[in-house]
Amino acid sequence: MKFWVQTTFVVNVFGTISLTKLVTPHMLKRGGGHFVVISSAAGKVPSPGQAIYAASTHALQDYFHSLRSEFYQKGIKVTVVCRGPIETPNGTGTSTSEDKNSPEKRVSSERCAELTIIAASHNLKEAWISYQPVLLVMYLVQYMPSLGLWLMDKVGGGKRVEVAEKKVS
Repeated sequence: MKFWVQTTFVVNVFGTISLTKLVTPHMLKRGGGHFVVISSAAGKVPSPGQAIYAASTHALQDYFHSLRSEFYQKGIKVTVVCRGPIETPNGTGTSTSEDKNSPEKRVSSERCAELTIIAASHNLKEAWISYQPVLLVMYLVQYMPSLGLWLMDKVGGGKRVEVAEKKVS
């Protein structure tokens, strides 16, 4: 478990921060730039069975929101994209949505890329890309946290942990 925790944070957070620290001086020298950060809805909404991953994406989101505040006046923009489940090939020639064990509707990777470009070109600070019910839960947790978190606790938290554990094993 310890190795997995460290690896997750090294890849998702520390690697990204290191690269950002290398690129930022060049953006400042040019008079500006735009970071487009691909993150996850898991950093916004409780994700049973994914606490470490959720913590790493939350850390990444907060880092870039802080970076935006620090460098906005110097011309550096930041768009954080929080995407929900995405349709990806699984290596067997089939796609994740063809997996009968997966009940969630997934956004295609092409549509996610298209919406990411739209968000960045409109200089959005944050964009959420997903289908329902993920978007509804994100809105509830963001704007009515007591209700959203209560709902997350009541609606299948234990079952979602079991499903997440099966994915890991």
